[in-house]
Amino acid sequence: MLANGFRRKPSQVVGLVIVILLAVGGTLLVWGGSIWLSQFDDLFVIRAVVTVGSWMTVAAFLLPVMAIRRPTLSPRAFLGYDLSPLAIGLAFLMFALVGPGILLIPIAFAPVNAWTDDTSVQVAWAAAPLLFLQGLLTIKVGRSAGIALRRRPRLASGVDFFGVLVLVLGGIAVLVELAPRIPGLLWVVRAARPFKEFFNALPQWLAATPMGMLWAAPGHASSMIDQPQLAWQTVGYGVVLVLVLLVAWFALVGLELRPTRRLAGPRRTRVPGLFAQFPASPTGAVAARSLTYWIRDPRYFAVFAVLPLIPVLMLLVFSVGGVPFPIAVLVPLPVMVLLLAWSTLHNDVAYDSTAVWQHVAAGTRGSHDRRGRAVPVLLWGVLLLAIGIPLTVWGHGDIAIAAPLTGVCVALLLGGIGIGNAYSARFPYAAPRPGDPAWQAPQVAGSQGGVAQAMSILLTLIVALPALLASAVWWVEGGMWGWIALAAGIASGVLAFVAGVRGGGASFDRRSPELLAFTQRN
Repeated sequence: MLANGFRRKPSQVVGLVIVILLAVGGTLLVWGGSIWLSQFDDLFVIRAVVTVGSWMTVAAFLLPVMAIRRPTLSPRAFLGYDLSPLAIGLAFLMFALVGPGILLIPIAFAPVNAWTDDTSVQVAWAAAPLLFLQGLLTIKVGRSAGIALRRRPRLASGVDFFGVLVLVLGGIAVLVELAPRIPGLLWVVRAARPFKEFFNALPQWLAATPMGMLWAAPGHASSMIDQPQLAWQTVGYGVVLVLVLLVAWFALVGLELRPTRRLAGPRRTRVPGLFAQFPASPTGAVAARSLTYWIRDPRYFAVFAVLPLIPVLMLLVFSVGGVPFPIAVLVPLPVMVLLLAWSTLHNDVAYDSTAVWQHVAAGTRGSHDRRGRAVPVLLWGVLLLAIGIPLTVWGHGDIAIAAPLTGVCVALLLGGIGIGNAYSARFPYAAPRPGDPAWQAPQVAGSQGGVAQAMSILLTLIVALPALLASAVWWVEGGMWGWIALAAGIASGVLAFVAGVRGGGASFDRRSPELLAFTQRN
Protein backbone atom coordinates (compact mmCIF):
# COMPACT_ATOMS: atom_id res chain seq x y z
CA MET A 1 0.00 0.00 0.00
CA LEU A 2 2.81 2.39 0.79
CA ALA A 3 4.48 1.61 -2.54
CA ASN A 4 1.22 2.11 -4.43
CA GLY A 5 1.08 5.63 -3.07
CA PHE A 6 4.22 6.45 -5.07
CA ARG A 7 2.99 5.02 -8.36
CA ARG A 8 2.15 8.39 -9.85
CA LYS A 9 3.54 10.82 -12.38
CA PRO A 10 7.12 11.91 -11.61
CA SER A 11 6.01 15.43 -10.77
CA GLN A 12 3.40 14.09 -8.35
CA VAL A 13 5.95 11.77 -6.74
CA VAL A 14 8.28 14.73 -6.16
CA GLY A 15 5.42 16.70 -4.61
CA LEU A 16 4.48 13.76 -2.39
CA VAL A 17 8.06 13.37 -1.18
CA ILE A 18 8.24 17.08 -0.37
CA VAL A 19 4.99 16.84 1.62
CA ILE A 20 6.30 13.84 3.57
CA LEU A 21 9.56 15.64 4.34
CA LEU A 22 7.62 18.67 5.55
CA ALA A 23 5.49 16.42 7.75
CA VAL A 24 8.59 14.79 9.25
CA GLY A 25 10.16 18.22 9.79
CA GLY A 26 6.98 19.47 11.44
CA THR A 27 6.90 16.46 13.75
CA LEU A 28 10.52 17.03 14.79
CA LEU A 29 9.70 20.69 15.37
CA VAL A 30 6.75 19.78 17.62
CA TRP A 31 8.88 17.29 19.58
CA GLY A 32 11.74 19.76 19.99
CA GLY A 33 9.32 22.55 20.87
CA SER A 34 7.77 20.47 23.66
CA ILE A 35 11.24 20.03 25.20
CA TRP A 36 11.88 23.77 24.82
CA LEU A 37 8.62 24.58 26.65
CA SER A 38 9.69 22.69 29.78
CA GLN A 39 11.97 25.58 30.86
CA PHE A 40 9.10 28.08 31.21
CA ASP A 41 6.41 28.65 33.80
CA ASP A 42 3.22 26.58 33.89
CA LEU A 43 0.98 29.37 32.58
CA PHE A 44 2.99 29.77 29.38
CA VAL A 45 3.18 25.98 28.90
CA ILE A 46 -0.59 25.62 29.27
CA ARG A 47 -1.36 28.40 26.81
CA ALA A 48 1.23 27.22 24.27
CA VAL A 49 0.27 23.53 24.40
CA VAL A 50 -3.47 24.23 24.14
CA THR A 51 -3.12 26.73 21.28
CA VAL A 52 -0.67 24.66 19.22
CA GLY A 53 -2.47 21.38 19.91
CA SER A 54 -5.89 22.79 19.01
CA TRP A 55 -4.49 24.18 15.77
CA MET A 56 -2.99 20.80 14.86
CA THR A 57 -6.31 19.07 15.64
CA VAL A 58 -8.18 21.45 13.36
CA ALA A 59 -5.52 20.93 10.66
CA ALA A 60 -5.91 17.15 11.02
CA PHE A 61 -9.50 17.56 9.85
CA LEU A 62 -9.25 20.43 7.37
CA LEU A 63 -6.17 19.32 5.43
CA PRO A 64 -7.69 15.97 4.35
CA VAL A 65 -10.97 17.71 3.57
CA MET A 66 -9.17 20.14 1.26
CA ALA A 67 -6.56 17.78 -0.24
CA ILE A 68 -8.25 14.38 -0.58
CA ARG A 69 -10.77 13.87 -3.38
CA ARG A 70 -10.16 10.22 -4.31
CA PRO A 71 -9.59 7.30 -1.93
CA THR A 72 -6.37 5.32 -2.15
CA LEU A 73 -8.35 2.25 -1.09
CA SER A 74 -12.12 2.18 -0.73
CA PRO A 75 -13.94 0.03 1.87
CA ARG A 76 -16.06 -1.27 -1.01
CA ALA A 77 -12.99 -3.14 -2.25
CA PHE A 78 -13.63 -5.65 0.55
CA LEU A 79 -17.24 -6.37 -0.35
CA GLY A 80 -16.25 -9.70 -1.90
CA TYR A 81 -14.86 -11.01 1.37
CA ASP A 82 -16.65 -12.34 4.43
CA LEU A 83 -15.72 -9.34 6.59
CA SER A 84 -18.00 -7.28 8.80
CA PRO A 85 -18.05 -3.46 8.61
CA LEU A 86 -16.46 -3.42 12.09
CA ALA A 87 -13.52 -5.51 10.91
CA ILE A 88 -13.07 -3.40 7.78
CA GLY A 89 -13.19 -0.19 9.82
CA LEU A 90 -10.53 -1.48 12.24
CA ALA A 91 -8.38 -2.66 9.33
CA PHE A 92 -8.52 0.80 7.73
CA LEU A 93 -7.44 2.39 11.00
CA MET A 94 -4.41 0.06 11.00
CA PHE A 95 -3.72 0.88 7.35
CA ALA A 96 -3.48 4.56 8.33
CA LEU A 97 -0.35 3.76 10.33
CA VAL A 98 1.40 2.51 7.18
CA GLY A 99 2.97 5.74 6.05
CA PRO A 100 2.82 9.32 7.38
CA GLY A 101 0.09 8.39 9.87
CA ILE A 102 2.78 6.96 12.13
CA LEU A 103 3.94 10.55 12.78
CA LEU A 104 0.88 11.05 14.97
CA ILE A 105 2.51 8.99 17.73
CA PRO A 106 5.37 11.41 18.57
CA ILE A 107 3.01 14.36 18.20
CA ALA A 108 0.54 12.84 20.68
CA PHE A 109 3.28 12.06 23.22
CA ALA A 110 5.05 15.41 22.82
CA PRO A 111 3.16 17.12 25.73
CA VAL A 112 4.86 14.67 28.11
CA ASN A 113 8.12 16.55 27.52
CA ALA A 114 6.60 19.94 28.33
CA TRP A 115 5.74 19.19 31.97
CA THR A 116 8.06 18.74 34.93
CA ASP A 117 5.83 17.96 37.93
CA ASP A 118 4.87 14.31 38.40
CA THR A 119 1.07 14.63 38.36
CA SER A 120 1.00 16.58 35.08
CA VAL A 121 3.36 14.06 33.50
CA GLN A 122 1.09 11.20 34.55
CA VAL A 123 -1.96 12.91 33.07
CA ALA A 124 0.01 13.64 29.90
CA TRP A 125 0.93 9.96 29.58
CA ALA A 126 -2.73 9.00 30.04
CA ALA A 127 -3.95 11.57 27.52
CA ALA A 128 -1.34 10.71 24.86
CA PRO A 129 -3.04 7.52 23.52
CA LEU A 130 -6.34 9.38 23.38
CA LEU A 131 -4.71 12.26 21.49
CA PHE A 132 -3.27 9.74 19.03
CA LEU A 133 -6.67 8.09 18.45
CA GLN A 134 -8.39 11.47 18.22
CA GLY A 135 -5.93 12.65 15.57
CA LEU A 136 -6.12 9.37 13.63
CA LEU A 137 -9.93 9.31 13.62
CA THR A 138 -10.14 13.01 12.80
CA ILE A 139 -7.95 12.47 9.74
CA LYS A 140 -10.07 9.50 8.62
CA VAL A 141 -13.33 11.44 9.02
CA GLY A 142 -11.76 14.38 7.18
CA ARG A 143 -10.72 12.09 4.31
CA SER A 144 -14.28 10.80 4.01
CA ALA A 145 -15.62 14.36 3.97
CA GLY A 146 -13.11 15.36 1.30
CA ILE A 147 -14.05 12.39 -0.89
CA ALA A 148 -17.74 13.25 -0.48
CA LEU A 149 -17.00 16.74 -1.90
CA ARG A 150 -15.65 15.26 -5.14
CA ARG A 151 -18.99 15.65 -6.95
CA ARG A 152 -19.71 19.08 -5.44
CA PRO A 153 -17.04 21.38 -6.87
CA ARG A 154 -18.73 24.61 -5.81
CA LEU A 155 -19.15 23.48 -2.23
CA ALA A 156 -15.60 22.11 -2.28
CA SER A 157 -14.21 25.48 -3.38
CA GLY A 158 -16.08 27.19 -0.55
CA VAL A 159 -14.77 24.64 1.96
CA ASP A 160 -11.23 25.13 0.64
CA PHE A 161 -11.47 28.89 1.08
CA PHE A 162 -12.88 28.56 4.59
CA GLY A 163 -10.27 25.93 5.52
CA VAL A 164 -7.33 28.04 4.35
CA LEU A 165 -8.74 31.04 6.23
CA VAL A 166 -9.12 29.05 9.47
CA LEU A 167 -5.62 27.55 9.19
CA VAL A 168 -4.03 30.94 8.51
CA LEU A 169 -5.85 32.57 11.43
CA GLY A 170 -4.91 29.62 13.65
CA GLY A 171 -1.28 29.95 12.60
CA ILE A 172 -1.38 33.63 13.53
CA ALA A 173 -2.79 32.73 16.96
CA VAL A 174 0.03 30.21 17.49
CA LEU A 175 2.63 32.79 16.47
CA VAL A 176 1.18 35.41 18.82
CA GLU A 177 1.14 32.91 21.70
CA LEU A 178 4.76 31.83 21.26
CA ALA A 179 6.22 35.20 20.26
CA PRO A 180 6.83 36.61 23.81
CA ARG A 181 9.42 33.89 24.51
CA ILE A 182 11.11 33.84 21.09
CA PRO A 183 13.84 36.46 20.54
CA GLY A 184 13.24 38.58 17.48
CA LEU A 185 9.44 38.22 17.48
CA LEU A 186 8.55 40.98 19.91
CA TRP A 187 7.18 42.96 16.97
CA VAL A 188 4.42 40.35 16.74
CA VAL A 189 3.45 41.08 20.35
CA ARG A 190 3.30 44.79 19.63
CA ALA A 191 1.24 44.26 16.49
CA ALA A 192 -1.26 42.10 18.38
CA ARG A 193 -1.84 44.56 21.23
CA PRO A 194 -5.21 45.81 19.84
CA PHE A 195 -6.45 42.20 20.09
CA LYS A 196 -4.83 41.46 23.44
CA GLU A 197 -8.07 40.54 25.22
CA PHE A 198 -9.07 38.13 22.47
CA PHE A 199 -5.73 36.31 22.44
CA ASN A 200 -5.67 36.19 26.26
CA ALA A 201 -9.05 34.44 26.35
CA LEU A 202 -8.43 32.16 23.35
CA PRO A 203 -6.54 29.30 25.12
CA GLN A 204 -9.15 29.11 27.87
CA TRP A 205 -11.90 28.91 25.28
CA LEU A 206 -10.06 26.26 23.27
CA ALA A 207 -9.49 24.18 26.41
CA ALA A 208 -13.26 23.89 26.82
CA THR A 209 -13.76 22.51 23.28
CA PRO A 210 -13.16 18.99 21.92
CA MET A 211 -10.22 20.40 19.96
CA GLY A 212 -8.19 21.38 23.01
CA MET A 213 -9.50 19.64 26.12
CA LEU A 214 -7.07 16.69 25.97
CA TRP A 215 -4.17 19.06 25.31
CA ALA A 216 -5.23 21.08 28.36
CA ALA A 217 -5.71 18.10 30.70
CA PRO A 218 -2.11 18.02 32.09
CA GLY A 219 -2.33 21.75 32.78
CA HIS A 220 -5.22 21.25 35.19
CA ALA A 221 -2.93 19.12 37.36
CA SER A 222 -0.01 21.58 37.27
CA SER A 223 1.18 23.33 40.39
CA MET A 224 -0.36 26.61 39.24
CA ILE A 225 -3.95 25.31 38.86
CA ASP A 226 -3.62 22.26 41.14
CA GLN A 227 -6.85 20.51 40.19
CA PRO A 228 -5.86 16.89 39.52
CA GLN A 229 -9.46 15.75 39.81
CA LEU A 230 -10.45 18.06 36.96
CA ALA A 231 -7.48 16.78 34.94
CA TRP A 232 -8.56 13.15 35.24
CA GLN A 233 -12.17 14.14 34.59
CA THR A 234 -11.03 15.79 31.35
CA VAL A 235 -9.26 12.57 30.38
CA GLY A 236 -12.58 10.79 30.92
CA TYR A 237 -14.25 13.27 28.59
CA GLY A 238 -11.51 12.47 26.09
CA VAL A 239 -12.45 8.79 26.23
CA VAL A 240 -16.04 9.72 25.39
CA LEU A 241 -14.84 11.92 22.53
CA VAL A 242 -12.76 9.10 21.06
CA LEU A 243 -15.73 6.72 21.32
CA VAL A 244 -17.92 9.23 19.48
CA LEU A 245 -15.32 9.53 16.72
CA LEU A 246 -15.10 5.74 16.52
CA VAL A 247 -18.85 5.46 16.11
CA ALA A 248 -18.77 8.17 13.43
CA TRP A 249 -15.97 6.35 11.58
CA PHE A 250 -17.71 2.97 11.67
CA ALA A 251 -20.94 4.64 10.53
CA LEU A 252 -19.11 6.13 7.53
CA VAL A 253 -17.64 2.74 6.67
CA GLY A 254 -21.08 1.13 6.94
CA LEU A 255 -22.50 3.87 4.73
CA GLU A 256 -19.97 3.07 2.01
CA LEU A 257 -20.68 -0.65 2.28
CA ARG A 258 -24.42 -0.29 1.66
CA PRO A 259 -25.79 -2.08 -1.41
CA THR A 260 -25.86 0.24 -4.38
CA ARG A 261 -29.59 -0.26 -4.88
CA ARG A 262 -30.15 1.72 -1.68
CA LEU A 263 -28.04 4.64 -2.79
CA ALA A 264 -29.74 7.61 -4.34
CA GLY A 265 -28.85 8.02 -7.99
CA PRO A 266 -26.44 10.90 -8.65
CA ARG A 267 -27.85 13.99 -10.25
CA ARG A 268 -27.02 14.34 -13.91
CA THR A 269 -23.68 16.07 -14.23
CA ARG A 270 -22.86 19.02 -16.48
CA VAL A 271 -26.25 20.65 -15.92
CA PRO A 272 -25.83 24.17 -17.28
CA GLY A 273 -25.96 27.27 -15.12
CA LEU A 274 -28.82 27.80 -12.71
CA PHE A 275 -30.56 24.57 -13.74
CA ALA A 276 -28.18 22.71 -11.41
CA GLN A 277 -29.42 24.78 -8.45
CA PHE A 278 -33.14 24.05 -8.87
CA PRO A 279 -35.10 20.80 -8.44
CA ALA A 280 -35.28 18.54 -11.49
CA SER A 281 -38.98 19.23 -12.03
CA PRO A 282 -41.06 21.23 -14.52
CA THR A 283 -41.46 24.09 -12.03
CA GLY A 284 -37.73 24.04 -11.23
CA ALA A 285 -36.78 24.09 -14.93
CA VAL A 286 -39.09 27.03 -15.67
CA ALA A 287 -37.82 28.88 -12.59
CA ALA A 288 -34.17 28.37 -13.60
CA ARG A 289 -34.80 29.57 -17.14
CA SER A 290 -36.78 32.58 -15.96
CA LEU A 291 -34.12 33.54 -13.44
CA THR A 292 -31.50 33.25 -16.19
CA TYR A 293 -33.54 35.71 -18.27
CA TRP A 294 -33.76 38.11 -15.33
CA ILE A 295 -29.98 38.09 -14.99
CA ARG A 296 -28.96 38.17 -18.67
CA ASP A 297 -31.82 39.59 -20.74
CA PRO A 298 -31.59 43.42 -21.07
CA ARG A 299 -35.39 43.64 -21.25
CA TYR A 300 -35.60 42.25 -17.71
CA PHE A 301 -32.41 43.87 -16.50
CA ALA A 302 -33.90 47.28 -17.27
CA VAL A 303 -36.05 46.86 -14.16
CA PHE A 304 -32.93 46.72 -11.98
CA ALA A 305 -31.61 49.84 -13.68
CA VAL A 306 -34.79 51.77 -12.90
CA LEU A 307 -35.40 50.60 -9.31
CA PRO A 308 -32.49 52.50 -7.68
CA LEU A 309 -33.63 55.74 -9.36
CA ILE A 310 -37.15 55.60 -7.93
CA PRO A 311 -36.34 56.54 -4.32
CA VAL A 312 -33.88 59.22 -5.41
CA LEU A 313 -36.30 60.92 -7.82
CA MET A 314 -39.35 60.60 -5.56
CA LEU A 315 -37.59 61.93 -2.48
CA LEU A 316 -36.21 64.79 -4.55
CA VAL A 317 -39.68 65.69 -5.83
CA PHE A 318 -41.19 65.46 -2.35
CA SER A 319 -38.40 67.62 -0.98
CA VAL A 320 -39.05 70.31 -3.59
CA GLY A 321 -42.77 70.07 -2.83
CA GLY A 322 -42.21 70.59 0.89
CA VAL A 323 -43.32 67.11 2.02
CA PRO A 324 -41.63 66.19 5.33
CA PHE A 325 -38.98 63.51 4.95
CA PRO A 326 -40.50 61.08 7.55
CA ILE A 327 -43.67 61.00 5.41
CA ALA A 328 -42.02 61.09 1.98
CA VAL A 329 -39.77 58.13 2.83
CA LEU A 330 -42.82 55.86 3.12
CA VAL A 331 -43.74 56.12 -0.57
CA PRO A 332 -40.75 54.81 -2.62
CA LEU A 333 -40.68 51.22 -1.30
CA PRO A 334 -44.31 50.30 -2.19
CA VAL A 335 -43.80 51.86 -5.63
CA MET A 336 -40.61 49.83 -6.14
CA VAL A 337 -42.35 46.62 -5.06
CA LEU A 338 -45.26 47.33 -7.42
CA LEU A 339 -42.91 47.97 -10.33
CA LEU A 340 -40.87 44.83 -9.62
CA ALA A 341 -43.90 42.54 -9.28
CA TRP A 342 -45.87 43.95 -12.16
CA SER A 343 -43.37 45.15 -14.78
CA THR A 344 -42.54 41.88 -16.55
CA LEU A 345 -44.88 39.23 -15.18
CA HIS A 346 -48.03 40.81 -16.59
CA ASN A 347 -46.67 40.07 -20.10
CA ASP A 348 -44.05 37.38 -19.56
CA VAL A 349 -45.51 35.05 -22.20
CA ALA A 350 -44.82 37.66 -24.87
CA TYR A 351 -41.34 38.26 -23.46
CA ASP A 352 -40.56 34.55 -23.92
CA SER A 353 -41.09 34.87 -27.67
CA THR A 354 -40.22 31.63 -29.44
CA ALA A 355 -39.26 29.87 -26.18
CA VAL A 356 -42.94 29.17 -25.42
CA TRP A 357 -42.89 26.30 -27.90
CA GLN A 358 -40.66 24.34 -25.47
CA HIS A 359 -43.40 24.46 -22.84
CA VAL A 360 -46.11 23.48 -25.30
CA ALA A 361 -44.08 20.70 -26.96
CA ALA A 362 -43.02 19.26 -23.60
CA GLY A 363 -46.58 19.20 -22.34
CA THR A 364 -45.75 21.42 -19.37
CA ARG A 365 -48.81 22.07 -17.25
CA GLY A 366 -49.86 25.66 -16.97
CA SER A 367 -49.66 25.62 -13.16
CA HIS A 368 -46.02 24.51 -13.34
CA ASP A 369 -45.29 27.24 -15.87
CA ARG A 370 -46.95 29.92 -13.74
CA ARG A 371 -45.28 28.86 -10.49
CA GLY A 372 -41.87 28.65 -12.12
CA ARG A 373 -42.13 32.14 -13.59
CA ALA A 374 -43.09 33.53 -10.18
CA VAL A 375 -39.92 32.26 -8.46
CA PRO A 376 -37.49 34.97 -9.71
CA VAL A 377 -39.89 37.78 -8.79
CA LEU A 378 -40.41 36.27 -5.34
CA LEU A 379 -36.66 36.01 -4.81
CA TRP A 380 -35.95 39.59 -5.84
CA GLY A 381 -39.02 40.82 -4.01
CA VAL A 382 -38.05 39.20 -0.71
CA LEU A 383 -34.55 40.65 -1.08
CA LEU A 384 -36.00 44.11 -1.79
CA LEU A 385 -38.28 43.92 1.27
CA ALA A 386 -35.45 42.65 3.49
CA ILE A 387 -33.38 45.71 2.58
CA GLY A 388 -36.10 48.31 2.03
CA ILE A 389 -38.28 47.84 5.11
CA PRO A 390 -35.49 48.42 7.69
CA LEU A 391 -34.23 51.44 5.73
CA THR A 392 -37.76 52.88 5.48
CA VAL A 393 -38.40 52.37 9.19
CA TRP A 394 -35.08 54.01 9.97
CA GLY A 395 -35.90 56.99 7.75
CA HIS A 396 -39.38 57.34 9.24
CA GLY A 397 -38.10 57.13 12.80
CA ASP A 398 -40.89 54.95 14.27
CA ILE A 399 -40.63 51.16 14.31
CA ALA A 400 -44.43 50.88 14.62
CA ILE A 401 -44.66 51.65 10.88
CA ALA A 402 -43.02 48.29 10.08
CA ALA A 403 -46.23 46.23 10.41
CA PRO A 404 -48.52 48.28 8.10
CA LEU A 405 -45.67 48.92 5.66
CA THR A 406 -44.93 45.19 5.44
CA GLY A 407 -48.62 44.40 4.92
CA VAL A 408 -48.92 46.85 2.02
CA CYS A 409 -45.67 45.69 0.39
CA VAL A 410 -46.50 41.99 0.72
CA ALA A 411 -49.94 42.59 -0.80
CA LEU A 412 -48.37 44.49 -3.71
CA LEU A 413 -45.71 41.83 -4.25
CA LEU A 414 -47.94 38.75 -4.11
CA GLY A 415 -50.87 40.54 -5.75
CA GLY A 416 -48.69 41.78 -8.58
CA ILE A 417 -47.34 38.27 -9.16
CA GLY A 418 -50.81 36.70 -9.07
CA ILE A 419 -52.47 39.29 -11.32
CA GLY A 420 -49.49 39.28 -13.67
CA ASN A 421 -49.57 35.49 -13.94
CA ALA A 422 -53.25 35.51 -14.84
CA TYR A 423 -53.04 38.46 -17.23
CA SER A 424 -49.99 37.32 -19.18
CA ALA A 425 -51.62 33.99 -20.04
CA ARG A 426 -55.00 35.53 -20.91
CA PHE A 427 -54.20 38.94 -22.46
CA PRO A 428 -50.65 39.00 -23.86
CA TYR A 429 -49.62 41.88 -26.07
CA ALA A 430 -46.61 42.53 -28.30
CA ALA A 431 -43.34 43.09 -26.41
CA PRO A 432 -39.73 43.87 -27.39
CA ARG A 433 -38.10 40.91 -29.05
CA PRO A 434 -35.10 39.12 -27.48
CA GLY A 435 -32.00 41.20 -27.99
CA ASP A 436 -33.90 44.45 -28.57
CA PRO A 437 -33.59 47.41 -26.18
CA ALA A 438 -36.00 47.22 -23.26
CA TRP A 439 -37.89 50.38 -24.25
CA GLN A 440 -38.23 49.64 -27.97
CA ALA A 441 -41.94 49.10 -28.60
CA PRO A 442 -42.78 46.88 -31.59
CA GLN A 443 -45.03 48.25 -34.32
CA VAL A 444 -48.10 46.01 -34.14
CA ALA A 445 -51.56 46.96 -35.36
CA GLY A 446 -54.37 46.64 -32.85
CA SER A 447 -52.20 46.07 -29.77
CA GLN A 448 -54.06 46.23 -26.47
CA GLY A 449 -50.94 46.85 -24.40
CA GLY A 450 -52.19 50.04 -22.79
CA VAL A 451 -55.43 48.45 -21.61
CA ALA A 452 -53.64 45.37 -20.25
CA GLN A 453 -51.11 47.48 -18.38
CA ALA A 454 -53.74 49.77 -16.85
CA MET A 455 -56.06 46.95 -15.82
CA SER A 456 -53.28 44.81 -14.31
CA ILE A 457 -52.00 47.74 -12.24
CA LEU A 458 -55.53 48.61 -11.14
CA LEU A 459 -56.25 45.03 -10.06
CA THR A 460 -52.96 44.88 -8.15
CA LEU A 461 -53.89 48.06 -6.28
CA ILE A 462 -57.30 46.56 -5.49
CA VAL A 463 -55.56 43.54 -3.95
CA ALA A 464 -53.55 45.90 -1.72
CA LEU A 465 -56.61 48.06 -0.91
CA PRO A 466 -57.50 46.27 2.40
CA ALA A 467 -53.98 46.76 3.69
CA LEU A 468 -53.93 50.38 2.49
CA LEU A 469 -57.25 51.16 4.22
CA ALA A 470 -56.16 49.50 7.47
CA SER A 471 -52.86 51.41 7.29
CA ALA A 472 -54.74 54.68 6.85
CA VAL A 473 -56.87 53.94 9.90
CA TRP A 474 -53.72 53.07 11.86
CA TRP A 475 -52.17 56.37 10.80
CA VAL A 476 -55.15 58.22 12.30
CA GLU A 477 -56.05 56.11 15.32
CA GLY A 478 -53.06 53.85 15.98
CA GLY A 479 -53.63 50.77 18.12
CA MET A 480 -53.91 47.31 16.58
CA TRP A 481 -54.75 48.59 13.12
CA GLY A 482 -51.12 48.25 12.10
CA TRP A 483 -51.21 44.51 12.77
CA ILE A 484 -54.59 44.30 11.07
CA ALA A 485 -53.00 45.92 8.02
CA LEU A 486 -50.22 43.33 8.12
CA ALA A 487 -52.68 40.42 8.35
CA ALA A 488 -54.93 41.89 5.64
CA GLY A 489 -51.98 42.42 3.30
CA ILE A 490 -50.70 38.87 3.74
CA ALA A 491 -54.18 37.33 3.38
CA SER A 492 -55.18 39.31 0.27
CA GLY A 493 -51.73 38.82 -1.27
CA VAL A 494 -51.71 35.05 -0.75
CA LEU A 495 -55.29 34.78 -2.04
CA ALA A 496 -54.43 36.78 -5.18
CA PHE A 497 -51.23 34.78 -5.69
CA VAL A 498 -52.96 31.39 -5.48
CA ALA A 499 -55.91 32.51 -7.63
CA GLY A 500 -53.61 34.10 -10.19
CA VAL A 501 -51.36 31.04 -10.48
CA ARG A 502 -54.32 28.68 -10.85
CA GLY A 503 -56.24 30.95 -13.20
CA GLY A 504 -53.17 31.70 -15.26
CA GLY A 505 -52.28 28.00 -15.38
CA ALA A 506 -55.77 27.11 -16.59
CA SER A 507 -55.60 29.81 -19.28
CA PHE A 508 -52.18 28.57 -20.37
CA ASP A 509 -53.45 24.98 -20.70
CA ARG A 510 -56.58 26.06 -22.57
CA ARG A 511 -54.95 28.61 -24.88
CA SER A 512 -51.56 26.95 -25.55
CA PRO A 513 -51.98 26.86 -29.37
CA GLU A 514 -53.12 30.50 -29.46
CA LEU A 515 -50.24 31.57 -27.19
CA LEU A 516 -47.74 29.70 -29.36
CA ALA A 517 -49.10 31.37 -32.50
CA PHE A 518 -49.02 34.76 -30.79
CA THR A 519 -45.39 34.46 -29.69
CA GLN A 520 -44.30 33.24 -33.13
CA ARG A 521 -46.00 36.25 -34.68
CA ASN A 522 -45.06 38.91 -32.12
